[in-house]
Amino acid sequence: MNNLVDVIRDCVPVFPNPAVNISGGIDSTIVLHHLREKFVGEIRTYTIGFPNMENEFEYAKRVADHYGTIHTEIQLESMLDVYPELLKSLDRPRWHLWPYYLASQQQRDGVLNCYIGEGGDEHFGGYWYKPQKSYVEYWASLFDYCLPTYQQIYDLCGVHLVVPLHPNNLSFQHTLPIYDYTQEKLGIKKLYKDILPSFVVNRKKRNGRFNYWVIWNLELKQYFPDCNPRSEEDIMRLLNLWTTRVWLQTHEEPKGLQTPFTYGDSS
Repeated sequence: MNNLVDVIRDCVPVFPNPAVNISGGIDSTIVLHHLREKFVGEIRTYTIGFPNMENEFEYAKRVADHYGTIHTEIQLESMLDVYPELLKSLDRPRWHLWPYYLASQQQRDGVLNCYIGEGGDEHFGGYWYKPQKSYVEYWASLFDYCLPTYQQIYDLCGVHLVVPLHPNNLSFQHTLPIYDYTQEKLGIKKLYKDILPSFVVNRKKRNGRFNYWVIWNLELKQYFPDCNPRSEEDIMRLLNLWTTRVWLQTHEEPKGLQTPFTYGDSS
């Protein structure tokens, strides 16, 4: 275990004009910590938050102050307005496109390389708040949806995406023994106890669920005026339906393909 920090450190490359998307959690802080060890120049950090939802601005600001970064908070007032234009360039319907607001701001700020901490939860067992899945299922979701979405968005914005905790970069044999959801990353926290700020190591990972009622009330319900969703699962289906429809429209929907804008019993 002692050499695991060195393994992770070696997987954090140094590129010019860097930025790190941070949450105040341990994964993104690990990436920022090792980048700061190697890079003495200016580092930008970014955090995004949604209206009327729990956000991580306070925690991220403490991390940014600790490492002396130029920090930007992005308060997202709307999310769906960019979808029609953005979906034109995506390979398939993709629903959580909020990284665009990070990538586009970074492009305007002159960032050339953005580092993210994705992969940490899969390696170290961070999804305590989700229905338990197998090790392979969580990785499949990351590879099939999350990272490709990030990659396509950052490619569109002309910012190089850096994922140090991706298995292609981070290859070691210590993952499984410390992969225990119930321990909430106890293994990696012990490893970085005397390396990272204590307020990061001791922080309980928040429930990362997206509040679909907020997106419904702010934006989505205008597209489904006759619908009355009863649960977040209903709203998720409506969001998926709307996004798929918009994607098909922007990709010249094949003749004869019917995708009615309805959703079950809307009473």
